[in-house]
Amino acid sequence: MTESRVDPVFGAGWTVSRDSDLPAYAQIEQRLAGLIADGELSPGDRLPSERDLAARVGVSRLTARAALASLAQRGLVQRGVGRRGTFVAQPKLTYDLREFAGFTEMARRHGLEAGAEILTAERAAAPDNVAEALGLAPGEAVYLFVRLRFAGGEPLTLEHSWIPVGPYPDLLERDLTHSLYAVMGDAYGRAPVRATERLEAHVALEDQARALGVSPGAPLMLVVRVAYAGDGMPVEFARDFHRGDRAHFVAELTTRL
Repeated sequence: MTESRVDPVFGAGWTVSRDSDLPAYAQIEQRLAGLIADGELSPGDRLPSERDLAARVGVSRLTARAALASLAQRGLVQRGVGRRGTFVAQPKLTYDLREFAGFTEMARRHGLEAGAEILTAERAAAPDNVAEALGLAPGEAVYLFVRLRFAGGEPLTLEHSWIPVGPYPDLLERDLTHSLYAVMGDAYGRAPVRATERLEAHVALEDQARALGVSPGAPLMLVVRVAYAGDGMPVEFARDFHRGDRAHFVAELTTRL
């Protein structure tokens, strides 16, 4: 990894335009964001310090600081995470809320191999909220799976899934280190085909932070989901905790006429 890959780029004649409508910090931000998008700057590459960046492009240190802070807010760089300096962040994974897909399919679309570490796999009595979501009687038997999901070898999501026992006998004996939905479809013919999801902001508790490799209090996105089979039967209630620094969510909205 190079110590800094922006030197030759800024040294090639790029300067802040005094005639632009964009403030200087936004021009620097735009330039660096473009280099990241084009692959000129790669994940893990170290950017110059505020002082060096300011000197190289002819702005104040406060302006350079604002540019780097804005990039960090967008999740394009990480600052002071385990080591001093500013580094190009790993790209975020896009969760498209316009269509229903499991974690394995989402990772595949990003060219990443998905995996799972099973933290809990047991038969349990359904809590009241789970029973209500799945159309079960309170205390009726469900499977509880807690899985740490990986993409490209990195932990990204902590999943809690409750599955009704009735349609999926012997589910605990299946290999669930990859796609749970694929098992539900291939082995039982009842794969989820649609879902309702609710998104909530969340901060990482100590056990969640430890599993996901983030600091306690780090931002997470909680997705609460009820998934349905083709006949309309609810077959999963889930609470998924996504790392806020590695995920963003896309939805398409239209005006109701």
